[in-house]
Amino acid sequence: MSNVEEVSTIGAVTFADCGENKHDMKVLRVNAGVPMREALEHASHLLYYAKVLSLEAAMDTGGEHYAFASHYLGKMGKAIVDDISQALLPDGPKPQ
Repeated sequence: MSNVEEVSTIGAVTFADCGENKHDMKVLRVNAGVPMREALEHASHLLYYAKVLSLEAAMDTGGEHYAFASHYLGKMGKAIVDDISQALLPDGPKPQ
């Protein structure tokens, strides 16, 4: 991409493993076409709340019920960042 302002998600990154071997299928995919600035803003929010919940899980005596929410929020945020990273590669995958 010639202009960073033109970069958007490409929809190449999937997350939420499922299936018999837990890697056979993915339930969710980052949507293609989200402008980079907005996508990174959402990733920042997801990762912030994953951090908050993981701290609660670690510090609160009954906090283990926050662990999976934190795990999924972290996976979602990482998927957005990974998708943008692939969009920035000159020979990266094409938009889905």
